[in-house]
Amino acid sequence: MGITVRELLEHPELKTRLVAGAAGLDRVITWAHVCELEDPTVWLSGGELVMTVGIGIPRDEAGQVAYIERLARARLSGLMICEGMRAPALSDAMLETADRLAVPVLLAAYDVPFVAVSRVVADANLGDEHERLRRTVQIYEVARLVVHGTAEDAELRGRLERILAARLIVLDLVLGQELLPVAVPEPEFLRAVRRAVERYPEGQLPAVVQLPELASGAIALPVPTRGRTFLVVVPKDRRRGHDIVVLRHVATVVALALERKAVERERQRRLAGELLAQLVDQRLNPDLAHELLLREHGFPEPPYAIAAVPELAVTLEELHTMLEGQLVPHAVIRRDGYFLVLLPDSSDALEVMRALATDRAIGWSDPIRSLSRIPVAVVEARWAAHVQERGLQRYAAVRGGALGWPLSLEAAQELVARVVAPVQAYDATHGTALLPSLRTFLACNGSWSETARRLSIHRQTLLYRLRRVEMLTGLRVDRLDDLATLWLAMRAAQILGADASNSAPQGSVVD
Repeated sequence: MGITVRELLEHPELKTRLVAGAAGLDRVITWAHVCELEDPTVWLSGGELVMTVGIGIPRDEAGQVAYIERLARARLSGLMICEGMRAPALSDAMLETADRLAVPVLLAAYDVPFVAVSRVVADANLGDEHERLRRTVQIYEVARLVVHGTAEDAELRGRLERILAARLIVLDLVLGQELLPVAVPEPEFLRAVRRAVERYPEGQLPAVVQLPELASGAIALPVPTRGRTFLVVVPKDRRRGHDIVVLRHVATVVALALERKAVERERQRRLAGELLAQLVDQRLNPDLAHELLLREHGFPEPPYAIAAVPELAVTLEELHTMLEGQLVPHAVIRRDGYFLVLLPDSSDALEVMRALATDRAIGWSDPIRSLSRIPVAVVEARWAAHVQERGLQRYAAVRGGALGWPLSLEAAQELVARVVAPVQAYDATHGTALLPSLRTFLACNGSWSETARRLSIHRQTLLYRLRRVEMLTGLRVDRLDDLATLWLAMRAAQILGADASNSAPQGSVVD
């Protein structure tokens, strides 16, 4: 047990006297710390005696009151001011506040060096070093379990809580999640930490963030890992201060556990993507895939759905983060400019997709009750995504000609086989570029000169190519009905993934 403020005052060689805060004389001093900042609490964790020559003490009455209030919220043991140095006159309001909040205010003689006070406090705390060493050894035994992967998240947190005699919450402010174990945190915890962190400028976050509005003695420490993650500590015995050295060890162990989880999460993402790629390409038995989704990737029983998310709408990491933030199991691959996402056909999954669909169109397939339907569902999702410029669109709403599409899926496949396939086959056999020329002609709204300019060919060459397309398809580019059919066939080929000449290199699993 360390020295109390009362016992410090009883050391005659320190020549220290009390001027306010007598009700706090039995506070234990964990450390004596020199600080000339106007807010010393940003570097302290509670229990310290702040020693100052007075540079950081505000000159005005309101500032002095706020200074004492900050010390009280941070649960510091007291304030020692050197007489005859730089301190301003202490206002009555400041001293009354110290009395009210039981924050001892001490005046030290000019000829007493602060190092003498520090040595008295350090000598008195020697008995606590054994306890600190014991707890540190226990913490690194937990670290050993993390390295070997033999401790579950709940067991890891439980062990650390017993060592610290405190409640621990590991919060990711980006995901809005509690990470050990993964859960949606209590709203007041998330709000309190966010408000406290937002008070500080970017890059100037203190070592310890005080959370007095959450609970007496509650603090948060940044966890040295990726993202904005904090270790929230709520002591069970609120009379004792925090040991910042021990807490830093705990934060390091938490960071190690989170990095291990991140590696495992990346592995699971990749495995889930590989599974989906095999289902899309029909290289995996659907029954085996169903078992793997349930056992290895946390999927519920069907129905599932495929969502087609344009790559321009979101990054892969953002997509994973949003789905994981809502605890939605999923598998993602990249194909033809889309992220194809297999996920439960649930309200939570739909909510995430709607949030993404503010600026881009996202397609949603019909329900998948058998995984053998995955290839068809992919086409449905991509088809639905082409109907409008933004918003979440279900395939059920566009099936059979709704919203301007006059084709069912089967009719679209027949049209592509009749119109696009012969031109593709001719290009493949003769090394020509009929299909790209037709696509450019349609994109230029039938302008011969603009098409020739974009293709960097002579107008006569373009004429020859399109006449060949007419011979292969039986459709005329100078007849409106036929031109509309050509446009619809090309668009259907793009949606169905049958327009190979316009395909980007086919992706598989997303890294």
